Amino acid sequence: MRTTLIINDELLKAAKHRAAERKCSVSAIVNEALRTTLGEKRSGGDAPQFQMPKYRGTGDVIDTPPAAFDALVSQDELETLRG
Repeated sequence: MRTTLIINDELLKAAKHRAAERKCSVSAIVNEALRTTLGEKRSGGDAPQFQMPKYRGTGDVIDTPPAAFDALVSQDELETLRG
């Protein structure tokens, strides 16, 4: 369907740049942005559901909650800075 839109100059410039990078039309970029904003699924099939890979190894299974990861990363960074 054809329509006329009034688009901010900077947004249009960015859309043209993105279209050139992806080698597609500005219309495709605008459609993708609208789908993302409106929460619609893309046509052409759904992406497969993400499955966390499972590794078989030796040792105990350690369940680390996300907050604990933050603490470990912070501790790691401090140790790196202390050298």
